[in-house]
Amino acid sequence: METIIKVDGMHCQHCAARVKKASESVANVTKAVVDLDAKTAAITHENANIDDVISAINATGFSASKE
Repeated sequence: METIIKVDGMHCQHCAARVKKASESVANVTKAVVDLDAKTAAITHENANIDDVISAINATGFSASKE
């Protein structure tokens, strides 16, 4: 399953890498692909709690929300 999350506050590849790492730290997330230009993260998961993914991203200092 794939879920797209909107991520505000990313400015560089380092930011995108932090979002990817935070997303992939959540249980049942298998992959995160961050698009810096579109300000999104495509989360591939097996019934992961998307609210947990959003919280993990927000904890890194970005503003994430369901698209």
